[in-house]
Amino acid sequence: MAPSLRTFFFQIFPVLVTFLLLVTSFILLSVSTKNPDQSSAINTWLIPLNIAVLVILLSLILYNVVKALVHLRSKKAGSRFTLRLMYAFSLLTILPVLVVSYFSMNFIGDRVDNWFNVKIEGALDDSLELARSSLDVRMRQHLFNLERAATALARVDRLDYGSFIDRQLIAMGAYEIVLFGSNKRVLVYSGDEMNSILPHFPTDDIIRKLSSRGYMYQLEPVGEGGLFSRVALSISLGVGRETFILTALFPFSEKERILADSVQDAYKQYQEISYQKELIKKGFRITLLLIMLLSVLFSVWAAFIYSIRLTKPVRNLLEATNAVASGDLQKKLDVDEKDDFNLLARSFNVMTTKLSRAQQESADSQQEVQRQHDYLNVVLGSLTSGVITLDEEFIIRRINHTAEELLDAPLDKFKGKSFKALCSVAEGLLPFYGAIMPKLMESASSDNSKDKDWQTEVTLMLGNTKHTLVCRGVVLPELIDGAQGYVLVIDDISEVVQAEHDAAWGEVARRLAHEIKNPLTPIRLSAERLQRRLKPLLDEESAELLQRMSNTIVHQVDSMKTMVDAFSEYARIPELKLKEININGLIREVVELYRINQSDAEIILNLDGSPILNVDGDRIRQLLVNLIKNSLDAMHDFSGNGDSKLIITSKVKESKEGKKEFILQIEDNGPGITSELLPHLFEPYKTTKTKGGGLGLAIVKRIIEEHEGSVLAKNNENGGASFIMHLPYQKDN
Repeated sequence: MAPSLRTFFFQIFPVLVTFLLLVTSFILLSVSTKNPDQSSAINTWLIPLNIAVLVILLSLILYNVVKALVHLRSKKAGSRFTLRLMYAFSLLTILPVLVVSYFSMNFIGDRVDNWFNVKIEGALDDSLELARSSLDVRMRQHLFNLERAATALARVDRLDYGSFIDRQLIAMGAYEIVLFGSNKRVLVYSGDEMNSILPHFPTDDIIRKLSSRGYMYQLEPVGEGGLFSRVALSISLGVGRETFILTALFPFSEKERILADSVQDAYKQYQEISYQKELIKKGFRITLLLIMLLSVLFSVWAAFIYSIRLTKPVRNLLEATNAVASGDLQKKLDVDEKDDFNLLARSFNVMTTKLSRAQQESADSQQEVQRQHDYLNVVLGSLTSGVITLDEEFIIRRINHTAEELLDAPLDKFKGKSFKALCSVAEGLLPFYGAIMPKLMESASSDNSKDKDWQTEVTLMLGNTKHTLVCRGVVLPELIDGAQGYVLVIDDISEVVQAEHDAAWGEVARRLAHEIKNPLTPIRLSAERLQRRLKPLLDEESAELLQRMSNTIVHQVDSMKTMVDAFSEYARIPELKLKEININGLIREVVELYRINQSDAEIILNLDGSPILNVDGDRIRQLLVNLIKNSLDAMHDFSGNGDSKLIITSKVKESKEGKKEFILQIEDNGPGITSELLPHLFEPYKTTKTKGGGLGLAIVKRIIEEHEGSVLAKNNENGGASFIMHLPYQKDN
């Protein structure tokens, strides 16, 4: 149902019905007061109407109270305040009406009783008695005049009765004189009424009174508004003393008649009103009750309407305040110049305007901070150095992606946690914590500005790879609240160190090759010449000794020459001869040679497709020979029981950067690599073999790097070692 229809049916319509019922009740009450005879019938309608008015009144009040309670339960803005005002205004309205009604009821009873005062009733009785006495005197006078006429009539001849009575009619001023014989027979009639030819016969009551006392007089109305004095005598006439009735009507004067009627009417009206005294009291009280109900109805209704109207600005303010609290700072209140709340509304509008402006400024500031934050993230994400920021309690605040890559740990989830928790996530980071934390503590406690900046170098074993990191620390300036912070900048210098290391070893290798290779040929030639020249000159035993010694010198020289060649190979920077080859085909060729010559180890190939790589075939062949030979030698020295197994796997896979790469893995089930050797495995002269110069794996690493690839060595979970190489991929054949 629409709000307008609901308002009409539940508020306006009941008020109209109540008003109509009250008007009808007033009309019926007025009619009942004016017509006491109809009061019973009218009351049968008055009482239901009054009950209907009362029911509608209670329904209206109950509806508004329930509505206010529903608003209160739903926590509608201003509902509690509105309900309190309704209660207060209703109480202030009902109490005076009840008090006035109580005293009015008593006052009406007293006033009505005063209307029917005993003195007033006695005065009316006296007035009526006085009027009656006055009329009685007049009637006695009429009786006296009629008696005189009767005495004179006794001396008149019977034939002259008519003329005599006519003369007496005029003399006494009578209206009518009649002489009746026996059986009410009219003997003589004389009257002043021209239109009346019939005499007024005496009633039975008059005859009875005449029989008892011989005369009578009484008031007798004649016609409309006429009041006469009826006088009658019982007389005896004639010789036989026959009984006759002489009766006469005497009119009263107009003034006497009016005064008598007035007194009579007043007395009669008073008697009627006195009879209706309780009915009048009841009528007035019902009228007062209806007026009270009407007053209560419209007073309570006005109290509700005024309460709602009075609290409307407060409710609007509360609703607007809730809207502002929920974030709507554009909320404005209507300002009414005639309203006392206009100052409050203006103040609220000014407040919301300032809040909106402040919110906009805050949003602009936040956007600027966010832009700076995004810019800083872009800068930090673009740096090749790892960056970690700490607060004064060494809690991690920011970490860039490069730091995660350098430390090989998911550092982003450690934001808001201590620096120690970060370094304890993996054992490989404990040396990092041990090297950095003392520097941080020292810079935090030092007052010397030079000690605020520091640098240290840390070597970490991350995965199976050794990394050399340079960490620089800076103490940030104090903030407004006195808090400090720290910035750690991390760089991986493993390649630089390796390059310096390789360059140094290359220089050593070149010098050794130069210094050792030059005298090797003369030594070998001298040993062979001594053998040729001295052998014929010596006996058999000495010749055999010379032969053995010469062969030893030659073999050692050959070994030294092989080592010098390896030095030269490691030290020189060859020019790659790149061409597209089927890398898996090259692997099969090399493996086939070892399968023919190496029968104590099983070589398993898991080669995927026929990938084409742009590589130097000879260098890759040397790489494969070195790795396969190392694995076979390691398994031979470890087991020697024919259970050795070498697995070579190749596949093409997409790298983290989204580029395809060729992955080659050589896995054996030998003794594996010792933890001490693993970090230095690809360094020159690092080997556990009794034979060899320790340059094979260094050369492998050199070849892989020449082809812009990478190599990784690790121990298998089930024993043995694996070498994993990554090379740029070209295309499939």
